[in-house]
Amino acid sequence: MKHLKNKSIVFKLSSLAVTNADGGINHHQMNQVVNDIISLKQRYSIRPVIVTSGAINAGQPVFGITDSEDMATLQASSSVGQLLLMKAFYEKFLKKAQHISQLLLTHEDLKSKKRSLNTNNTLNALLNAGIIPIVNENDTVSFDEITFGDNDQLSAMICEMIGAESLVLLTKANGLYDRDPEESKAIRFSEISYDDSFENILTITKSTRGKGGMKTKLRAVRKLTPLGINVYISTFIGKNPIINALNKTNGTHFFANPNPGKLKKKSWILTRAREHAIISIDKGAADALLKNASLLPVGIKSVTGPFLRGDSVQIKCGRKIIAYGITEYSSKETDKIKKCKSSDLHRLLKHVPTRVVVHKDNLILKED
Repeated sequence: MKHLKNKSIVFKLSSLAVTNADGGINHHQMNQVVNDIISLKQRYSIRPVIVTSGAINAGQPVFGITDSEDMATLQASSSVGQLLLMKAFYEKFLKKAQHISQLLLTHEDLKSKKRSLNTNNTLNALLNAGIIPIVNENDTVSFDEITFGDNDQLSAMICEMIGAESLVLLTKANGLYDRDPEESKAIRFSEISYDDSFENILTITKSTRGKGGMKTKLRAVRKLTPLGINVYISTFIGKNPIINALNKTNGTHFFANPNPGKLKKKSWILTRAREHAIISIDKGAADALLKNASLLPVGIKSVTGPFLRGDSVQIKCGRKIIAYGITEYSSKETDKIKKCKSSDLHRLLKHVPTRVVVHKDNLILKED
């Protein structure tokens, strides 16, 4: 693991990596994670960033419940649980003479170039000072338009922002399998090269806690590996979960693109693309995009949201994602102007910032 020396590495911890299934802090699991990060930092001088889930789950016992779909209760639970989660991290890292910090973010913080730059500056200042940042989504104020969707996507954004060498995703499953890992004949993939496709592999649809699951982790893989960032998916169960992921005793290593090239110039667009923010276009518009054109309203067939102006969205032709881009209009506005000529925009909208929905300079083709 000498290649990790002095590198920035993001460790994303699932809810059950730090909390119990019935709520509250899982001190044993958290100790395993803390011990591994300290060991790697001392031996290889890595610059670690932790992205952790578990705030809602940590706070649920305070409310005397084990589960709730009520948003207000979940957000209240998060406000209590975040404090308990950080208290546990603080105490465990303090025993190792290691300082930590806390950052609570929303999608808005990283969507805005100015706020994203401020966040990046803060992270780098902390890392340069030898302090470990612990990042979580600010669940208490997040709603559909500003949520990341899951911390796997938040960790992908953090990786791109700080130029991380690797992302380690700790979850219950021990990597990617050729079928449901609960089946006796399931085979684990220890390595997947950048050129390999895993489109047809069945995955667990969702985690039992939190908002993620294997599908969201593979989505993070598809965003990061093209940018030259390695991704490891491995289990949090057992001793030395992080070290065993990085030395490939456990989990799956998704190799990075060896030649990211021009993709890195627009990496901000790729990592911030929102899962449920989709603009579906016709074949004519798709052909135009492939010829380096901007996306016009006339070529748009349908809109899936919600999303706001300035969000990074997926652009689909049929069922296939062909591009990602920064939209000039919200989902509601885009839905109003779909299939219309650019000359008709002033008749349909009060404010028209531009005649294109996604400018070619803010667009990245998936084929790239």
